[in-house]
Amino acid sequence: MSLGLAHLWKQNAVRYLASVNAIPQTDRLPALNLSAGVQGIGTGNPGYAATLEKDFALEGVSWNVYAGIGFRSNESHSHLLGGAKVSLANDWALGVQADGHDVHPFVTKSFGPVIAGAYLIGTKSPAFMLGYRF
Repeated sequence: MSLGLAHLWKQNAVRYLASVNAIPQTDRLPALNLSAGVQGIGTGNPGYAATLEKDFALEGVSWNVYAGIGFRSNESHSHLLGGAKVSLANDWALGVQADGHDVHPFVTKSFGPVIAGAYLIGTKSPAFMLGYRF
Protein backbone atom coordinates (compact mmCIF):
# COMPACT_ATOMS: atom_id res chain seq x y z
CA MET A 1 0.00 0.00 0.00
CA SER A 2 1.13 3.54 -0.61
CA LEU A 3 -0.13 6.98 0.30
CA GLY A 4 0.74 10.18 -1.52
CA LEU A 5 0.23 13.89 -1.05
CA ALA A 6 0.95 16.56 -3.63
CA HIS A 7 1.00 20.34 -3.27
CA LEU A 8 0.10 22.22 -6.45
CA TRP A 9 1.92 25.53 -6.65
CA LYS A 10 -0.47 27.43 -8.95
CA GLN A 11 -3.66 26.26 -7.22
CA ASN A 12 -2.09 26.31 -3.72
CA ALA A 13 -3.95 23.06 -3.11
CA VAL A 14 -3.13 19.66 -1.65
CA ARG A 15 -4.07 16.44 -3.50
CA TYR A 16 -4.05 12.89 -2.11
CA LEU A 17 -4.02 9.36 -3.48
CA ALA A 18 -3.99 5.95 -1.79
CA SER A 19 -3.20 2.79 -3.73
CA VAL A 20 -2.99 -0.90 -2.98
CA ASN A 21 -1.35 -3.71 -4.91
CA ALA A 22 -4.26 -6.17 -5.27
CA ILE A 23 -2.33 -8.78 -7.30
CA PRO A 24 1.51 -8.75 -7.42
CA GLN A 25 3.26 -9.05 -10.77
CA THR A 26 4.81 -12.34 -11.86
CA ASP A 27 7.49 -13.06 -14.44
CA ARG A 28 4.82 -13.18 -17.15
CA LEU A 29 1.89 -11.13 -15.82
CA PRO A 30 1.55 -7.50 -14.70
CA ALA A 31 0.43 -6.39 -11.25
CA LEU A 32 -3.09 -5.15 -10.59
CA ASN A 33 -3.23 -1.92 -8.58
CA LEU A 34 -6.34 -0.20 -7.21
CA SER A 35 -6.43 3.42 -6.10
CA ALA A 36 -8.78 5.97 -4.60
CA GLY A 37 -8.28 9.67 -4.23
CA VAL A 38 -7.67 12.46 -6.69
CA GLN A 39 -7.78 11.09 -10.24
CA GLY A 40 -7.07 14.47 -11.86
CA ILE A 41 -4.07 15.89 -10.02
CA GLY A 42 -4.45 19.26 -11.74
CA THR A 43 -8.21 19.56 -11.17
CA GLY A 44 -8.78 17.75 -7.87
CA ASN A 45 -11.52 15.41 -9.07
CA PRO A 46 -11.99 12.56 -6.56
CA GLY A 47 -12.35 9.11 -8.03
CA TYR A 48 -11.10 5.54 -8.41
CA ALA A 49 -8.77 3.68 -10.73
CA ALA A 50 -7.56 0.21 -11.64
CA THR A 51 -4.24 -0.23 -13.46
CA LEU A 52 -2.05 -3.01 -14.76
CA GLU A 53 1.63 -2.35 -14.05
CA LYS A 54 4.80 -4.15 -15.11
CA ASP A 55 8.48 -3.69 -14.23
CA PHE A 56 11.22 -4.50 -16.76
CA ALA A 57 15.01 -4.44 -16.62
CA LEU A 58 16.63 -3.34 -19.88
CA GLU A 59 20.29 -2.48 -20.33
CA GLY A 60 20.81 -2.39 -16.55
CA VAL A 61 18.04 0.17 -16.05
CA SER A 62 14.68 -0.51 -14.41
CA TRP A 63 11.58 0.49 -16.41
CA ASN A 64 7.99 0.60 -15.22
CA VAL A 65 4.91 0.96 -17.42
CA TYR A 66 1.24 1.01 -16.53
CA ALA A 67 -2.15 1.38 -18.18
CA GLY A 68 -5.65 1.35 -16.78
CA ILE A 69 -9.01 2.97 -16.34
CA GLY A 70 -9.94 5.80 -14.00
CA PHE A 71 -13.35 7.14 -13.02
CA ARG A 72 -13.82 10.67 -11.67
CA SER A 73 -16.82 11.24 -9.43
CA ASN A 74 -17.79 14.51 -11.14
CA GLU A 75 -17.77 13.04 -14.67
CA SER A 76 -20.12 10.43 -16.09
CA HIS A 77 -17.46 8.50 -18.00
CA SER A 78 -14.14 6.77 -17.43
CA HIS A 79 -10.71 7.73 -18.74
CA LEU A 80 -7.75 5.75 -19.99
CA LEU A 81 -4.70 6.17 -17.77
CA GLY A 82 -1.09 5.39 -18.52
CA GLY A 83 2.49 6.17 -17.78
CA ALA A 84 6.09 5.10 -17.76
CA LYS A 85 9.18 5.75 -15.67
CA VAL A 86 12.81 4.84 -15.63
CA SER A 87 14.47 4.22 -12.25
CA LEU A 88 18.16 4.84 -11.91
CA ALA A 89 20.54 3.02 -9.55
CA ASN A 90 20.81 6.04 -7.22
CA ASP A 91 17.06 5.99 -6.31
CA TRP A 92 16.12 8.73 -8.78
CA ALA A 93 13.28 8.17 -11.24
CA LEU A 94 12.09 10.12 -14.29
CA GLY A 95 8.71 9.56 -15.85
CA VAL A 96 5.46 10.73 -17.32
CA GLN A 97 1.86 9.99 -16.41
CA ALA A 98 -1.35 10.61 -18.34
CA ASP A 99 -4.57 11.01 -16.34
CA GLY A 100 -7.05 11.05 -19.23
CA HIS A 101 -7.00 14.83 -19.60
CA ASP A 102 -3.36 15.91 -19.34
CA VAL A 103 0.19 14.58 -19.34
CA HIS A 104 2.41 15.21 -16.34
CA PRO A 105 6.20 14.68 -16.42
CA PHE A 106 7.83 14.02 -13.04
CA VAL A 107 11.06 13.32 -11.18
CA THR A 108 11.29 11.50 -7.83
CA LYS A 109 13.90 10.50 -5.29
CA SER A 110 13.37 7.56 -2.91
CA PHE A 111 14.58 7.56 0.68
CA GLY A 112 13.70 4.03 1.77
CA PRO A 113 9.89 3.91 2.00
CA VAL A 114 9.59 7.71 1.54
CA ILE A 115 9.38 9.20 -1.95
CA ALA A 116 9.76 12.92 -2.69
CA GLY A 117 9.31 14.45 -6.09
CA ALA A 118 8.17 17.20 -8.41
CA TYR A 119 5.57 17.19 -11.19
CA LEU A 120 4.95 19.56 -14.03
CA ILE A 121 1.13 19.52 -14.15
CA GLY A 122 -0.06 19.61 -17.74
CA THR A 123 3.61 20.30 -18.61
CA LYS A 124 3.07 23.86 -17.27
CA SER A 125 2.50 24.20 -13.52
CA PRO A 126 4.80 22.83 -10.76
CA ALA A 127 3.64 20.49 -8.00
CA PHE A 128 5.56 18.83 -5.18
CA MET A 129 4.84 15.28 -4.04
CA LEU A 130 5.54 13.29 -0.89
CA GLY A 131 4.66 9.60 -0.64
CA TYR A 132 5.08 6.64 1.69
CA ARG A 133 5.14 2.92 0.80
CA PHE A 134 3.99 0.48 3.49
